[in-house]
Amino acid sequence: MNLFSLIIAGLFTVLSVAFVALLALAITRNLQVGQRYRQAIARQLSKLRLARMLGIHHIDQDAYLHAQSVLSIRDQIKRCSECSSTEDCDRLLNEGMGDESDFCENDEALRKVRDKLAPAP
Repeated sequence: MNLFSLIIAGLFTVLSVAFVALLALAITRNLQVGQRYRQAIARQLSKLRLARMLGIHHIDQDAYLHAQSVLSIRDQIKRCSECSSTEDCDRLLNEGMGDESDFCENDEALRKVRDKLAPAP
């Protein structure tokens, strides 16, 4: 090998190592940002009746946050926060009968999540 080939090979090696290191750093950072984002959604969720409705439907909140897309969760949070049937919802939640809440705009979505997360028979 001549000197030019060695320089090119060395430069290629340095660039490859830098690329792999920066890629690993970017992946780690994205995972951390995603985790903080999901934690913020969990805090927002815990302030709504939707969190209690998850319990009534026997859906673990952490499993729900990981199984659902962020857009789907945001839509359900929005529907819950804009709901006009809060008195009916509170009554059903206090009676522990939230899974009979056909008036709830999230009812169908929560049933699908429950079925998706249910262990296979």
